[in-house]
Amino acid sequence: MSLFDKSHQAENIEEIQGHYDELKDWKYDPKGYFLIRINRKTKEIEAGHCKRNNVIEKIIKGKKPQDIYFTACELGLISRADHAAYLGKELEKAYLALKYGLKYVQDGELDINNKETD
Repeated sequence: MSLFDKSHQAENIEEIQGHYDELKDWKYDPKGYFLIRINRKTKEIEAGHCKRNNVIEKIIKGKKPQDIYFTACELGLISRADHAAYLGKELEKAYLALKYGLKYVQDGELDINNKETD
């Protein structure tokens, strides 16, 4: 049984089309932002937390996205839900790039035809 079966839906279910306009919808998180990269030697994802001008004040390292986003939340480095969602999305992309040998560029699309060469 699927969660989308009629038995799991309200009688008058509201359908909403998702959207995102990077220029209009993006808001700065007052707690700062993250620069994300992968380290192929250690097989880890690294997230540098910055408050301004790309000056990294903390680096959180982990093998999996949840190692980093859980720690970032625990340390109080995120104050906006949209920032937390963005961080999770980028960390998952970095994880997949590391796992499958793909090139990772923050805010870029993963290209399965673009393998990283060390």
